[in-house]
Amino acid sequence: MAVSPLMLSAFDKDLLGVANRTDAMGILAVWTARARDIVPHLTEQTTDVRGFQILLEGIRLWEIFEREHPDHVGEAANFFVLMEQTVARLIGRRDQDWKLPGTRRVRARASDAPYISLEDRNWHLLDGQRVNGIWGLYRGAARRAELLDENMTALSAETRREAYEHPGLTEASLGGFLGLARRAMLGDTVPLPPTQSGLCEDFYAMFDSVPLKDHLQERLVDAHPLTQALAERLTVADSWDHRAVIEGVARDLEQHERTLKNVVRCENLLSVVVAVFLALSASKGKTVDSAVTELEVDLTALEAARLAFGRSGTYGTGVAATRQARIYRDLRTSSQIELGRSVLALHKEVSEERGRSIWTWEEQGTLRSDVVTERPKDDELVVGLAWRNDYYLRPLASIVQQLRELGI
Repeated sequence: MAVSPLMLSAFDKDLLGVANRTDAMGILAVWTARARDIVPHLTEQTTDVRGFQILLEGIRLWEIFEREHPDHVGEAANFFVLMEQTVARLIGRRDQDWKLPGTRRVRARASDAPYISLEDRNWHLLDGQRVNGIWGLYRGAARRAELLDENMTALSAETRREAYEHPGLTEASLGGFLGLARRAMLGDTVPLPPTQSGLCEDFYAMFDSVPLKDHLQERLVDAHPLTQALAERLTVADSWDHRAVIEGVARDLEQHERTLKNVVRCENLLSVVVAVFLALSASKGKTVDSAVTELEVDLTALEAARLAFGRSGTYGTGVAATRQARIYRDLRTSSQIELGRSVLALHKEVSEERGRSIWTWEEQGTLRSDVVTERPKDDELVVGLAWRNDYYLRPLASIVQQLRELGI
C-alpha cells in the first residue's frame, strides 16, 4: 500500500526541520551529517521526481543547443531558466496549477497567454530563479546521485545515454523549442505555442510520464542499499513516524544497524536540547530557575543520551564536527538549572559565530526573548520518544510515492 499523500502533506514542518532555517541551536549541520549516511542524495527541497526530470531534460537540450550555437557557450543557467519557464507555463496553463518552485507566480498567470523571457522579469517564476528554482535546488542532489558530472552543468555518461534513449522532446519538436530558446537568449520575450501544438504535447507527455523514471529510481533510491531499505519501509504502511521506520530497519537489517543507531543517538539528544531551548524562549519574564523546574526532563536519561551522542559517528572536520563536539562537551545535565543555562550558552555561541542577535537570554536573573514560541509538548522533552528532525525521510517518501504512481 502506498504512503498516503495526506500523511505526507500533514507533516509538521516546524518539527521536521523544513522550517528550521533559523536553526537557533545550530544543529542543522549536525543532523544532516547523519542524514547523508542514510539518504545521501536528497535535500529537504528535492521532493518532486519531476524536478529531476525537468533538470536532466533541460541539460540534454542545452548540450544540443550549445553545439548549434557556440556564441552561447557557458550560458547553461540562462538556457535552463527558459526551459523551466516553458514547462511551468505550459503545465500551469493546462492544469491551472504548478507544484514545483514558482507556484504562486504560475498560478497567478495560468489563464494568460504564456511567454518566456530572460529580460522581462514579469515572466520569471521566482525572484532569483536560478538560485531558488530547479537549477539551484536540484543540481546538488543530482550530482551526488551521479546524474550530473562534477561541474553540475553536464549529464553524467550513464545519464546521457539514458536521456537520449528516453528523450522528453521528440525530434519533431526539438527544433521548435530550440528556436524559441534562441530568440529568448538574444533578449526577446517569446510567446509559447498553442495548447494543441506538437511541442506542447511533447512537454505535457514528458511531465506526465517522466521518461527517465526508471533511471531516477535506480540512481536516487536503488543505488544505495540503506536508502532502498528505508524506501521499502516507507511504502508498506498507511502512516509512519521517523523513529519507528529507522529503529524498525535497524532491527531487521543487521548490516545497517550501526548506521541507523547513530542516527537515533544523534536525534535522542538534539531533539530534547532544542525543546529545552524553545521552552526557555516561551518562558520570557520568568527566572531561569522557575522556567527549567517546570520542565519534565529526565536528567539521568539525558546524560545517557549525551554520552551516546559522543559516539554517534564521525562528523568530518567542518561546522558539523565543531558543533557536535561543543554540544557533547558543554551541555550540562547535573541539574535542571545547569541544563537551562548551558542550553542558553550554546545558543549564544552559535549566534555569535553567525554574527546574529541571540533569540533568548538571561538578564538580571530573568529570561528575555525576541521571538514568540510555544512551550513544547511533554513528549518533546522525553529522551527516546521525542523526534524533531527529518534526516531526509520526507523527501525520500515523496519521491518514492511519485515513482510508484508512475508504475515503478
